[in-house]
Amino acid sequence: MPQLVEFEGQRHEFPDDFTQAEIQRALKSMPSNYKLDPPPAALPALPPGYTPDRKPTLVPVDHDPFAQPAAPTQPKLVPVDHDPFAVVPGARSAGAPVTTAQGRIYVSPADATPTPNTAPSALHSVAVGAQGVGKGLTDIVTGPFDLVAGAQNLVVGGVNKLLGTNIPMAAPASKLVEKATGPFSIPESEMSPGEKLGYNVNRFGTQALGTGAMLAARAPSVAAATTRADTAVGRVLDHLSRPYTEAPARTLVGDTIGGMGSGVAVNAADDYVPEHAVVGDTIPKQVANIVAPLVGAIGANSIQGTAEGIAGAIKNIAARSFSSAPAPIPLNPNTRAPYSNSDVDRAAARIQAAATGSPRALAQDIRENAAALSRPAEQGATPLQHSAMPTSGLLSGDPGLIAAEQGARLRSAPDFIKRDQNVKAAAAERVESMRDPEADLGAVMRRAAQTRTERIGAAENEILQREDANRAVDQIRADQGEPLGALANSEVKANASRRLDEALVDRTYIPARAEKNRLFDNAPGRADELPADNVFGAIDRIRARANGLAPGVLPEDFMRRLDALRPQIVEHPPESGQLVNVGGPGTANGGDLADLRKFIGPAIERAQASGNFDLADNLQALRRAVNRTIEDAPGYADANANYRRFADRFRPERDDEMARLTRELDRGGQDADGQLNRAGTPPSTTAGRFLNSAENAAALPRALEGSPAAPAGFAALRDYFRADFAKSALNNDGTVNSIRANAWARNNADVLAQFPAVRGEFDDIIAAARRGEQMSTQARADLETARAAHEATEAEIDRSAVGTLFREDPRDVAQKLLGGKYDAGTKLDEINALIKNDPQAVRGWKAAVSEVLADKVQGTRQVGETLEVQFARLAREFKDNEQILAKVYSPEEMNNLRQAHKILSYFKEAEKRATVGSDTAEKLNVPGWAQLAVRHFKGDLAGGGLIKRFKLLLEMLPSNKQNADEIVHMAWFDPNVAAYLLERPVKNPNVPQYNIDLRRLIAAANASRDD
Repeated sequence: MPQLVEFEGQRHEFPDDFTQAEIQRALKSMPSNYKLDPPPAALPALPPGYTPDRKPTLVPVDHDPFAQPAAPTQPKLVPVDHDPFAVVPGARSAGAPVTTAQGRIYVSPADATPTPNTAPSALHSVAVGAQGVGKGLTDIVTGPFDLVAGAQNLVVGGVNKLLGTNIPMAAPASKLVEKATGPFSIPESEMSPGEKLGYNVNRFGTQALGTGAMLAARAPSVAAATTRADTAVGRVLDHLSRPYTEAPARTLVGDTIGGMGSGVAVNAADDYVPEHAVVGDTIPKQVANIVAPLVGAIGANSIQGTAEGIAGAIKNIAARSFSSAPAPIPLNPNTRAPYSNSDVDRAAARIQAAATGSPRALAQDIRENAAALSRPAEQGATPLQHSAMPTSGLLSGDPGLIAAEQGARLRSAPDFIKRDQNVKAAAAERVESMRDPEADLGAVMRRAAQTRTERIGAAENEILQREDANRAVDQIRADQGEPLGALANSEVKANASRRLDEALVDRTYIPARAEKNRLFDNAPGRADELPADNVFGAIDRIRARANGLAPGVLPEDFMRRLDALRPQIVEHPPESGQLVNVGGPGTANGGDLADLRKFIGPAIERAQASGNFDLADNLQALRRAVNRTIEDAPGYADANANYRRFADRFRPERDDEMARLTRELDRGGQDADGQLNRAGTPPSTTAGRFLNSAENAAALPRALEGSPAAPAGFAALRDYFRADFAKSALNNDGTVNSIRANAWARNNADVLAQFPAVRGEFDDIIAAARRGEQMSTQARADLETARAAHEATEAEIDRSAVGTLFREDPRDVAQKLLGGKYDAGTKLDEINALIKNDPQAVRGWKAAVSEVLADKVQGTRQVGETLEVQFARLAREFKDNEQILAKVYSPEEMNNLRQAHKILSYFKEAEKRATVGSDTAEKLNVPGWAQLAVRHFKGDLAGGGLIKRFKLLLEMLPSNKQNADEIVHMAWFDPNVAAYLLERPVKNPNVPQYNIDLRRLIAAANASRDD
């Protein structure tokens, strides 16, 4: 609830969260003549007899309007741990405020009079100072919330003024914290002026120190960041942290001093700017709350800068008088005296100001690059003399230093030109040293010719070997077919057939037939009388079938005698019942029956030939009867046994080919000389008729078995086969054709199966023919392959490095390799493989490449004793052909060549230079605000003249500029001096003395709290 205070006869209303000190401070700020507007005067009474024009209107209400008002609400009581109105010990009693039962506080006019200063206790002052530090920390924590509340109140205040609304203001977070901690804090009313000043100094100094320290902690990450923060808050914090990236400690000290100055100014504003001014009411106080922290910080930092300037001047005077330049700086070349530290500092400041990168990193780069040239670690690289060392700006590679060096080159061109010529001469000497004028380039071509001869010779030898192998195979095949060549004709086959016939017929069958006939002719049973009942029965059956034996079929006298021998049983005497044989005995002579068989066979054949098959069947039945009779005769046992063997051998069955041949032989008879009549069975066809099928062929081994002529017969059989094989399987060149040989073997497989020995021989012949033909095919294929390989070898040699070096000069080949005409890597590998075992060729090839390389990278201008090497050309060669060159040169030679490339590469850095400006920065200048003032009051023309004369006067004053120029000039030619100057600590004039954004932030937060 609001607090009511009566002061100087007037009643004032304050918010319930106002402390006693704030109420007193508010009442003190009010002018003494401030009075409230008097209440309006009461209406005069009506004259007698007058009444109002209108009667009062009665309005119904829900309460008694004339009832006594309720008792006023009691004021809010806040518990405290001390008497807030107690008199400070040693101070004059101001009198305790009087409070009524209605909550009104009466402040006497005497309380508004300031009390004189009294000396507080030391413990109380320390407590106040600690409270100021705590308040500063609280302000750091609640600062963001106070700023938000201040921004909100600013908007709300504007809306209230424009629209006439009464929107309540937001309470700052710091006020809420102050209210909560009020009972435990010392109010400002109890502080002496000195304590209050210390309180505000500690408060704002703590704010600046704490906030600045947090921002300084963030500064390294901000300096290392390459992209902006992702969030808006992060970007704001990054912006606030950037002043601390260079020298955070210096900037933080400036912030702290500025914060303390803000405390002094805020304290003064609280003491001398009233809350309600006569003019502007509360606006002057609000402006003071904003401006005071800024003005105080500016004043404090200005005092800090003045003090630092005076201290620096004293230090410089002492250093110039009592110290000299450090050891790395050479003596003055003119006076032979050491430079002063101020000279070195100025030179260091100049060279560090020119650098765009980190000075310490650039110093390390200069030392490392100079050491790499003067003390190379690579084998084969030549140490670079100091007089040929690239200048420090080039060694650094920093655009800023290179630009500064370019300015020095304009002022001292001869020194730099001489050094550049020495550097280029050193690079040119390293390239020129790669040449080898005494090398024999012809050794490369001779090596290529030798290799070509060796490879072509190897291919030709392969052809000769394949040709020999082919001839050998042909000879083997010819040798195989040579024995068969003489047999490949019909006469040889006919002769073989005749020899087979001789063995089979003349020497086997004829003797066997003669032996058969002899046994029958001389058999004991020939004189025996043999029962002829079967014979007579057969004859009777023939006759009974109306197919009698006509004359000429069998011998007539033999038939008559046979009929006479037939028994005739009759009854004799007639009707006596006694049977008497009045005929022959019923037997036949064994010889006669045997002779009868000789005629039955031809008779059967004639009957069959004449078509009388019934007669032929009857005759066969008769022959069987005769045979049974003779076979049963004991006297014919040996003859019958021999006949069975004879029949099984020559006539096992009627359709047997041997049986046909013997029948034809037997029927053919003999000529007048007693020789067999062979008109129907010529001996030249005997082999053919037996060897035309497996069944017929099977008769030959059976017939020849056991014959003395069997070896001759089989030999004739073999010759017949060989002759037939030769006619079928031989090529025109006398070799055996394996395809036709296989076909002949397949066609005669069944016949050959009857003669295993002959079959085995022909299997071997066919297998040998097949192998021979395969060998011949392979030999011819190998020969064609060898010839094709010879052609391919010639073509490949012509395309390869061998052919290239055989036809062209090595320098032309190297020119094409380095020019990208070939597949350089592959071609060079071939060349290295070609010459690796020939030292003279290796040296010649290296000399050719070196000559081409030198011609490509050298220009026409002379440097030293050689032509200048142009970096652009050498760099292009390294870019395009470094791997190729590494295959030609040894690692030591490549290191020497790379060193030349590295030396010249520093001149490439000169292209990074910026525009070379004047030395205006080195001259004393007139501040811009001073020039503006002079030109404003004197005019542009007169003012400009005054400024020019003032600058000339400043330049004529004694300074160490010339000594600094000499040191910087030495630094361009001495890497050690340049590195030292870059590493020497110098005062950075660009380091922010304080964080201006932090200063503004503190001022805004202070205004938000007091608004």
